[in-house]
Amino acid sequence: MKNRGFELSNNKVLFSVLILAFCFGMTLTSYGQAVVSIQPATLAAPKVGEQLTVNVAITGGKAVAGYQVSVAFDPAVLSYVSATDAGYFPSGAYTVPLQSDQDITLVAAALEGTATETIGTLATLTFEVLRPNPFRSLQLTDVILANADATAQAVQWADAHGNWNEPINGAPPEETVMLPNYPNPFNPETWIPYRLAAPAEVTLTIYSADGKLVRTLVLGHQATGVYQSKDRAAYWDGRNGLGEHVASGLYFYTFTAGDFTATGKMLILK
Repeated sequence: MKNRGFELSNNKVLFSVLILAFCFGMTLTSYGQAVVSIQPATLAAPKVGEQLTVNVAITGGKAVAGYQVSVAFDPAVLSYVSATDAGYFPSGAYTVPLQSDQDITLVAAALEGTATETIGTLATLTFEVLRPNPFRSLQLTDVILANADATAQAVQWADAHGNWNEPINGAPPEETVMLPNYPNPFNPETWIPYRLAAPAEVTLTIYSADGKLVRTLVLGHQATGVYQSKDRAAYWDGRNGLGEHVASGLYFYTFTAGDFTATGKMLILK
């Protein structure tokens, strides 16, 4: 499935770029850094026959005026229902959905101006659930973010194996960031990718939804670099400090690297 999903998405990239270029003359050059990820719209796990709604979330967006997002899925697990722009652009958007039997691409351009928020939701996708654990069949295969000044933002996203695409040029990170954990939801393990702009002592602290400490992972002194693949990202096996598997539910994690601190949320579904 994965190879075909990439092939279909790559065929659509040209069409998507043409639309974005037509709208505001986009050229593919680096501008800033953004992170795009797929997140469940609700905490409840849908059953077979119900609908799964997911959001394509963005953090770190800077003056985004258009986007192209491709999401591949397993047609034996999910059946595509709909995909819509989620109102990230204040003035609305011109949206073109491109669909195949196992891939959906949404291309959107702001009708006027650019997005004013750095964090939000680009698109909402709905599927019918055909088999259990449907969220795991979804993967981002291509993402393009465009600016109104004819540039495209550098963007990060994860593939189906939790490997994040490498930063442009492979250069050292310009800023320290924590990326969303992957997979999410998960059972029983997950990875939290991050990038360090300077060497730092790194710690990951996990809390339950009621604020109780679950686990502290001391990663030690880490050098400047990119920690995004499974063999480098922070890893949590879903256990508490006593080695016991934690219950299903919502958890929060706080990533600390020197003076940098960021918090995210994750969901265990069993």
